[in-house]
Amino acid sequence: MDGLEAADEAVSLPAAARARGGPRDWFHGFWARNYDAAAPSLGAVSQALTVVSVLRNMQMDIDETRKWLDAQLSHTHSDFKGAKKACDLLWSKTPASEACLVDCLIEVLFFEPADRSKYRSDGLIQLVIEEPPGHFNFTVVSAMGVITEGEKGTEMAATYARLRQLRGVEVVRADTATLQSVDYNAAMVERAVQERVQTPWGWVGYSQGCANAFRAEAIMLQGTPEQQHLMASFRCRQLLFSAANGSAHATCGDWKLLRALVDGERFLKRFQASMSAATQNLALDLLQNALSSRLAYAVLGSVQSLTHEGARIMWRDGQHCARAPSTSMRGVVEPHTVPECLTLISNVILQQMDYSQRQDTQVAVEEAVAHPTSIRNANAELLRRVDIQSAIQRTHHWSPLREEVLFVRTETDDVLAMFETPKDRHVFPWLEVNARFGVIERKEGLNDFAMRD
Repeated sequence: MDGLEAADEAVSLPAAARARGGPRDWFHGFWARNYDAAAPSLGAVSQALTVVSVLRNMQMDIDETRKWLDAQLSHTHSDFKGAKKACDLLWSKTPASEACLVDCLIEVLFFEPADRSKYRSDGLIQLVIEEPPGHFNFTVVSAMGVITEGEKGTEMAATYARLRQLRGVEVVRADTATLQSVDYNAAMVERAVQERVQTPWGWVGYSQGCANAFRAEAIMLQGTPEQQHLMASFRCRQLLFSAANGSAHATCGDWKLLRALVDGERFLKRFQASMSAATQNLALDLLQNALSSRLAYAVLGSVQSLTHEGARIMWRDGQHCARAPSTSMRGVVEPHTVPECLTLISNVILQQMDYSQRQDTQVAVEEAVAHPTSIRNANAELLRRVDIQSAIQRTHHWSPLREEVLFVRTETDDVLAMFETPKDRHVFPWLEVNARFGVIERKEGLNDFAMRD
């Protein structure tokens, strides 16, 4: 095992230098191999940190991940030859049990059959080589989605606590707000960096939070010398089910809102002949005051920022850090991975999109990438070059959430363990792969604590 780790380190050192200047296609594949799972064509020793993270969660019985795996194994594809039901033997750390568990995880985690077949064909994945223990000199700035309590939020709280304990990484929650414009939330992300970050840092965005973080990044990079100084220690970014390229829900919702206003005007016109001028002016004043209110401005601004046109405007004028690698998590839902409360909007988005049938209930998989899809310019090309696109996972848009959405959980959701999906995979593999390639530095003298076992 030591020889394999030494070989992996030897390969990663020159690759780390390439990451800062914009990785080429072969390096994208090599990085993704470390982040997701093994790819035999690349011919170097590495390990899938996403699979390792989930495997360790299972073995250590973290949260309710074993219940989730047991539920998912009952919905495997017909050609799957592995275990169909979880048992105590599956959690053992013996080589045979780990190999069986890895095979199960490949089946339930990855959406594309080609990915599952490719990952199973590489024997290196069975070695379960995880990133060595140690603390990182790093701070995570967390920007959550449309509905959030900002600084007081609880999204992935247990994962963030384990991150602090095992990797010494502090998480700063940006005080973003529900149904606020992207510029407002970007200012909150910038304030979090300015007031609470003292180390090299990176951001993790969830849904609309990705747009907020990208906008904050552009504001700081293009701003005053003081703002630009904040970006000097910026290292990398992680996108969770990104809505930075817009969503069909928002685009169609914006169109429906406009049609409603037009139809409302037509409806009111019929009363002009029977209403006094004073009454008409009063009605118009009330309508104008309602549409000009702070609440209406925030709601309309938030919806507009999530439309495809709003995303295009954001990308058109932005500049972003081209030396920071981007990783992301994208999902596609299936009948057994859609929470019952999201069934309606999952079906609605399929009716609203004529360009994709693969979505996580709120964002098309083709748009949940870490680079612009609606515009072509130098900045978009730079972001595309540092976008390490990962494999598509079999999960839904609310995968990072649990306690926040339990009030809408149904009996069907409980049977399928819909909100018990492994949470550590949203953050740990991102940080560990960046540490593996030298983007994130380790703290000296603090790398001797025990492995997670």
